[in-house]
Order: sequence, then C-alpha cells, then structure tokens
Amino acid sequence: MVRACAPGKLFLTGEWAVLRGAPALVAAVDRHVSVTIEPGTDGVVVESLAEGCADRLDLGSADTPLPGGDAGAVQAAIRQRREPARGLRVIVDSRAFLIGERKLGLGRSAATLVAASAALAPAASPAELLERGLEANSLFQAGQGSGADVAAAVYGGVIEARRESATLAVRTRALPVGLHLVAGWTGTSAHTTPLLVRFATAPAPAALAELARVATAAAQAVARGDAATLLDAVDRSAALLVRLGNELDLPLVTPALSTLVRVAQRAGAAAKPSGAGGGDCGIALATSSTQAAAVRAAWQDAGILPLPVTIVEQGVVVG
Repeated sequence: MVRACAPGKLFLTGEWAVLRGAPALVAAVDRHVSVTIEPGTDGVVVESLAEGCADRLDLGSADTPLPGGDAGAVQAAIRQRREPARGLRVIVDSRAFLIGERKLGLGRSAATLVAASAALAPAASPAELLERGLEANSLFQAGQGSGADVAAAVYGGVIEARRESATLAVRTRALPVGLHLVAGWTGTSAHTTPLLVRFATAPAPAALAELARVATAAAQAVARGDAATLLDAVDRSAALLVRLGNELDLPLVTPALSTLVRVAQRAGAAAKPSGAGGGDCGIALATSSTQAAAVRAAWQDAGILPLPVTIVEQGVVVG
C-alpha cells in the first residue's frame, strides 16, 4: 500500500497573465488530498470519498475521454505513466476541498493529480513529479491551464511559476515579513475549464498586458521582500481582473467576488479574486493579525465565508 498527500493552493497574483508568460505567485495551503493505492482485483477501481462513489476506469485506449472528478484526475496520472495498470484499488479523499457538494476553488484537481502521481511513483524527485503532474494536468484539462497549481502542490510554500516554452520554471518564495494571508469563499463554485477554453480562443484583451506588468511587479516585490509594492499589485490586479472579464465578456469577477474585495479593502487590506474567477474564493493580504481578524469579521457580516487556511511549507508527501 502507498499513500500520498498533496496540498491545495491560492493564487496570490498572476492568474490569466501566467498563460501568456507572466509570473504567477501561488501559495500552497493546508487543505490536502490523500491518494491511497493498494492491491485490488482486475482493473483499476477509484473510490472517491468526496463523491461517495467507486468507478472502474476504462484503460483500453489513450483516446478515450477522461471522466471528471477524482476518477478523472487519477486516470490522467495513470495515463501519463504509459505503463499497464491492473489490479489496483485507489482511494481518494478530497473532502477538505468541498463544502457539501460545492467546491471551494483551492486546487482540488491539481492536488489529486500530484498525490496520485506521487503514489504511482513514490521514488520520484520533486522535479520528476512536477513533470509528471504537468503532463497529467494537460491530459485532464485538454491542454488548458498554466500548471502553477500543480507546482504549488509539488513544492509547497509560496512559489513563483512562469511558463517557459514547453516547461514551467518554478522558484521558491516567501511572503514579505508582516503580511498575513486571509482567504474567503463566495458560496458559489466556478467551472474553470470552460473559462480557459474561451480565453484560449479569444483575441488578446488590452487588460492582459497590464495584468502581466502587475504580475511581474508582484513577483519582483516578493523576491526582494517589498510588502508595499506587493499590496499595491494585489489591489491593482483586482481592478484589472474586472476589466479583463468585461473585455472577454466572461463573468470572472462575480458580484460576490466584488463584495469580497470591497469589504476587505474597507478593512484596510489589499484584496482580489484568487484563481480563474467566476466564483470560488478570493484573498486578502493584511498587515497585522488585528487587520486580518477585521477582514474575517467583515466578510462574515457580508455573507462571505472566511476559510481557515494557512500557507503550508511542505508539498506532496509519500508515506
């Protein structure tokens, strides 16, 4: 039996712009997916504790469309290996990424892919797991997505990720001293893949170039420990994501996300949506624990659910 656990993520800056070569800052957070692989009967059966079901995977052809959910993520990791897989029972526990049946937007699929890849190749190095995870992620998302969430699940902590030709360059970072990461959930789950497909086929919007400049400024600020510039970049990103959604005619910043940002800014923090948008969650960066508590209280009053998450320094673990 082999068991692997991988953390979730929150985008701090750089979502969407990372798809055009800008750096993204992503924090791994202490919500984990566990994948346990043990001997089974014929074939591969994936048991999802979050979904309350067991699926026997169709491993007959690489052209067979992948299912969604936990079973699809596991099958993508198996398909990436290009090796026969028979007689396996795979148990996936991703319940920490859901409230009821609604997803929080904390990178459940990426964490599942990475945990499954690690359980299938327990001796692989982080660099090897990143390569495996990125390829599996491409299979699972039909070539869409940056893979920055995969990198956060592999390495943990705060990372800077930048797409370079066919690969992803990853550097370990840390929040500037004195900043506190706060996360809130809008109560609405987003469907990311349709947004990515629409983005990939649309002409480059004007807001994207400015988002890339702000994402670069944020990454440079974190590299030198410059809290003030990072806070400014987070607030500027929030406004630019509204512009980007308008230019693409996509609902990236929903009314609930707008409320999340506005309420946190009134409490003195910098704030923005986190991830692709369309729902899910947002972040605030506060300059003190008192300000962070004020953000959480104000969110609660406004109908935004504060999420009890913290940055976790450890990435995927086997054993």
